[in-house]
Amino acid sequence: MNKHAHGIESLLNPRAVAVVGASDNADKVGGRPLRHLISHGFAGNLYPVTRHGTPVQGLPSYTSLAALPEVPDVAILCVPADRAGAEIEACAGLGIPHVLLFSSGFAEIGAAGSARQAALMETCRRTGIRLLGPNTLGIANFSNGAILSFASVYLDCPHQDGPVAIVSQSGGFGAAAYALLRANGIGVRYVCTTGNQADLDVTQFIAQLANDESLRVLLIYQEEVKDAAAMRAALEAARSRGIAIIAMLGGVSSQGARSAILHTGSTGFDGLSGQDIAALFREHGCRLADGLPDLCESIPLYLGPGAGAPAGGIALISNSGASCVIAADAAAALELPLAALSPATCAALDSTLPEFSLNRNPLDLTAMLLADPGLLGRAMNIALADPAVSAAVLGLVAIGGPSYDLPRFVRETADAVRTSRKPCVVHAPDPRVRQAFAQAGLPVYVSERAALEALRNWQSHLAVMAADSPAQAARHA
Repeated sequence: MNKHAHGIESLLNPRAVAVVGASDNADKVGGRPLRHLISHGFAGNLYPVTRHGTPVQGLPSYTSLAALPEVPDVAILCVPADRAGAEIEACAGLGIPHVLLFSSGFAEIGAAGSARQAALMETCRRTGIRLLGPNTLGIANFSNGAILSFASVYLDCPHQDGPVAIVSQSGGFGAAAYALLRANGIGVRYVCTTGNQADLDVTQFIAQLANDESLRVLLIYQEEVKDAAAMRAALEAARSRGIAIIAMLGGVSSQGARSAILHTGSTGFDGLSGQDIAALFREHGCRLADGLPDLCESIPLYLGPGAGAPAGGIALISNSGASCVIAADAAAALELPLAALSPATCAALDSTLPEFSLNRNPLDLTAMLLADPGLLGRAMNIALADPAVSAAVLGLVAIGGPSYDLPRFVRETADAVRTSRKPCVVHAPDPRVRQAFAQAGLPVYVSERAALEALRNWQSHLAVMAADSPAQAARHA
């Protein structure tokens, strides 16, 4: 049977899942998948498989896969590496289409592990099983509760379905990206981690997820591309459907490549150099990130309003004159032009802001926010209404205390963004302030420079997307 006899649709949307090596201890590797599936409301059938057949987490268990009342769509193997071959043979004998293997001890450890991995793949090719792993943290589909993973992050961060997907060869990196997005109030639909990707790889998940019409942003981390032509096709499929792709490539240097071999058994980029694989991604409209924060922190911009983003200048607004100056310097260094405000806008600001403030751009609201909490909302509405302004950058310093009406600042800023359909990025050193604005769906940063860099990166990516396809860019405007 051809190894591609089964697609991966039922891996992401299973009706029945078996967990081999299941544990009644919900904190063990064999217990976590069941805990996740139960707590996230998975509606399909669950079949723990244990040697003793005793109940597991309130569910009846079975002593073997052959004893199950039906053939599951997925078998999760929570077994040591030396048992994996026998369990995959058992799956093949029953016609189980998908196997998920958490175990390490394969290609990432050297020749002996590579031979063990090759033997697994011989069985999978012969029988048509699709293998995810080995050495994987698993996958999660938050739209249906199919959390086939032992990751603790899904316990720590309350889940919320959303228009973002993460496909990562590294389980830890994928989990960290999920945690960062959820901390900023962003809903995530899929987290797919591929590990050694002996069979199913990042490319195939990109191609599959591109079919989900609800997705707007796809985040990628990978250390290996097995088939460059297939990757081109997958990226093109996602781009043609208007999905913004932000990627990070690991192992593009000789030092990184050596580390990737020990991490995931990486074989490189199908003969392409690090520069060539980066060029391939850029050719298909991807933005390449230089780290986890860069990968994740601009996501609210892609999901929020931004009709005029690529054109025009920015408005800098703060309650600190120093922050205004620092932001102006950073904007100049990043070649982000400040908007030339119209006479009508200037007149409106003159009647709103204190006489001693900076009221042209940057706009310094001064300490008057303490006495007049409505000042921020009025200034935001005036600035964002100016046709020359494409986006606002709001800096707030030392306003986290009880003397300031932070909920009002958040509410009126979010209202101004919705009314104008123009984006606003917020920078504040106080984590309480950042959290409040993040929960309202606004992108938040610690510093002026970080906020402006995120805005520049998003605007540049949007311009690339618009050049490739106006319809694609329109999904993010």
